[in-house]
Amino acid sequence: MPKLKLFSLTLFLLLSSFTWSQESYFYPNAGKFNPAIPTPAQFLGYQIGEQHTRHDRLVEYFKELDRLSDRVTVEEIGKTFEQRAQIAAVFTSKSNHARIEEIRKAHLAGQANGETQNVPLVIHLGYNVHGNEPSSSEAAMLTAYYITASENEETLKWLENMVILMDPVINPDGRDRHTHWANMHKGTPPVADPLDREHTEIWPGGRFNHYWFDLNRDWFLATFPETKNRINFFHKWRPYVQTDHHEMGTTSTFYFDPGEEASNNPLVPNYLYKKIYPKYAEYFTKATDKIGSLYFTKEAYDKLYPGYGSSYINFYGGAGFLFEQASSRGHVQETTTIPITFAFTIRNQLVGSLAIIRASIAEKNSLLQMRKEFFAVSKEQAAKALVKGYVFGDPNDQTRTNAFIEKLLLHRIDVYQMPNSTNYYVPTNQDNHIMVRTIFENQITYKDSSFYDASVWSLIHAYGLPFSEVKTAMTPGKKIETIPASTISEFIKSNYGYLINNTDYNIHKFIYELQQGGAILKTAFRPFSSMINGQEVKFGYGSIFIPVQQQNISGENLYELIKKASKSSNIKVHSIETGYNNTGVDLGSSYLKTLRKPEALMIIGTGVAASEAGEVWHLLDQRLQMPITKIDILNIGRADLSRYNTLVIVSGVYSLMDKATTEKIKSWVQNGNTIITIKGGSEWAIKNGFTKESLLQDTSKQTTVRQDFDRAVEIEGAKALGGSIFRVDLDTTHPIGFGFSTRKIAVYKNSLTFFQNSKNPYSTVAQYLTEPLIGGYVHPSTMKKIKGSASILVGSEGAGRVIMFADEPNFRGTWYGTNKLFLNALFYGSLINIPQPAVGEE
Repeated sequence: MPKLKLFSLTLFLLLSSFTWSQESYFYPNAGKFNPAIPTPAQFLGYQIGEQHTRHDRLVEYFKELDRLSDRVTVEEIGKTFEQRAQIAAVFTSKSNHARIEEIRKAHLAGQANGETQNVPLVIHLGYNVHGNEPSSSEAAMLTAYYITASENEETLKWLENMVILMDPVINPDGRDRHTHWANMHKGTPPVADPLDREHTEIWPGGRFNHYWFDLNRDWFLATFPETKNRINFFHKWRPYVQTDHHEMGTTSTFYFDPGEEASNNPLVPNYLYKKIYPKYAEYFTKATDKIGSLYFTKEAYDKLYPGYGSSYINFYGGAGFLFEQASSRGHVQETTTIPITFAFTIRNQLVGSLAIIRASIAEKNSLLQMRKEFFAVSKEQAAKALVKGYVFGDPNDQTRTNAFIEKLLLHRIDVYQMPNSTNYYVPTNQDNHIMVRTIFENQITYKDSSFYDASVWSLIHAYGLPFSEVKTAMTPGKKIETIPASTISEFIKSNYGYLINNTDYNIHKFIYELQQGGAILKTAFRPFSSMINGQEVKFGYGSIFIPVQQQNISGENLYELIKKASKSSNIKVHSIETGYNNTGVDLGSSYLKTLRKPEALMIIGTGVAASEAGEVWHLLDQRLQMPITKIDILNIGRADLSRYNTLVIVSGVYSLMDKATTEKIKSWVQNGNTIITIKGGSEWAIKNGFTKESLLQDTSKQTTVRQDFDRAVEIEGAKALGGSIFRVDLDTTHPIGFGFSTRKIAVYKNSLTFFQNSKNPYSTVAQYLTEPLIGGYVHPSTMKKIKGSASILVGSEGAGRVIMFADEPNFRGTWYGTNKLFLNALFYGSLINIPQPAVGEE
């Protein structure tokens, strides 16, 4: 028989036998089930594994279980950007449901001292954070059915002695994107060829959420409503155990914890790593051995970073567990051995789910001891710590300060208002001491030099706020329970004009709202001071002047527009009646230049880094309410570029852009427009002749040192830059630096993009210090390239310019401290005319 026919027959028999024996496949020897509870297959109308289940149908199934059973309740905890419901299910016995709030409060009250022995054990099961890793949500339905319908003694014991929380779909928007793709391209019979369209999603794929962000990195950063809703639900319950189910490469097997020892976070007490993970592995091993599945442990995956679904809980005295299943990325796909089916991937996830429940109830005493030790070690750390607290705040930027306070409160950090001050105080001696350290400290102790993701995550630097360590405990002021209200004083109508300092994070939102309303604004390229209500008020580089005359709208309409924008952006406005300033330039000076409304487009599509593009889109959409046109790389050649004045190019491979299109963009730039490039996008622009600026070349002599083959991953992995924080010197007189109150700012770097300093003395806008590292791991060879090199360059090209970032100013929607650099490039870029030094001058 020909090989292809034999393969097809094998696949047909495999799928056919599965269809007729699904219950024995998923639930072997499970005992009796309540016939009044429909299986997922009965409810959906197809066997689990035959089709990818849409999110709305999955939600409906959980609501049906709630309607039919007194073992489960379902609540909606929020909605996604695309208005899909986020649900959480609570499974326990009927009698426990009747006193569920009493149980929750008793559970929370007894955690610190481990006195919850007589309280039902709370655990949480989480599924499908990456939308194109769908097997776990199918397994969530099977797990929910099992807990709801099983009549065996073990399940009844679980229900009586546990509260099992479940989040069946962490990323509904991404899941539905992939579900639609897989179902739309499914063949009958299914096609297992890895190159079949079903298995090769088009850009951006289903992994990400609506804005193309990876939600599995967002538990700590909490940028998105999906995550914020989930974190609030987590803290409502503070479970002892939390799972995070994923998929990995098709040719892999099945992973469960413990992970790589070197990737354990040193702030978290060792009881979790030394006792809990090895003990749970015994249960996982037994369950997977029973069904004959292959698996691996101990050699991969990261518990360092606090932002994963399987690590966040560890910083609150719980145990997070990661499951990674080889993916069928569709309904069936060839591997190096036999085809892997969607049903097979689902079964392993189900087995992991049931094993975690069995392990948790059996090891309850160990879990109670783990949490008790966590709080004891945390208290001991706080007592020994040299740092007793942190003072932070920026009186010139309440928006950014409030955004950081919101993040602290979300993570249940105690924050206090400093008496008679605009600053705030976070003591280290508090229940969540370990999370306080995680948020504020620059560096941790590493056991390894290879990182799965970031090597530092100090949030205080991400927000770019001034802060100081306090070595003696302070008497705090009022405890902050909600985000402080921003109070903006009213201003009167002027017949001359209005002045605004540009230090607040929301200044660009304010500018854009006024421009949308038809107002004409000017920005100051020199500082000045003005007498306002009898007091001298200083205005720095980039401050905004709105004249009443020379407008296309009336003075009354202008006043109402400014009032509205001031209120929506919390921006303070000063009314003035003269253009004569106390010091510095006057308001009629040529140093005040008219702002051009940004008309931006961004190239997206195949080859483009979706997460970086998503960062730009999210920033403008959600924080500025400003549209940006997203043009696919295959369509950019036929775009009418005269409609736009700014082009954003993020990292990516732009080989799909032909020479004619590249030349068209070059001509557009030289006609007076602006390109903003980020990381790999900057490299592409330099290599393709968009600018005369240069990448840093490695001129050191390379000598090859012989190494053992087995050390290749270790040695080469250490050279990668997973993510570290550096300090740069920023030219605050340059439009890119407008609104910054200090020249020394923190930037996040996670790539090997390096610039040479410009030959033009005015074009290196930001430069790494000679000792630049704030926190994180950097290989010595990389550090040599970073020291003293350029972080931001602006190249003059004809009448236009190319603004190049070596780093990622909008990283994961969290770097408020460097968002302003990018937004300045967007709003002030058209005003940048780089001075050319005279030839032969010394």
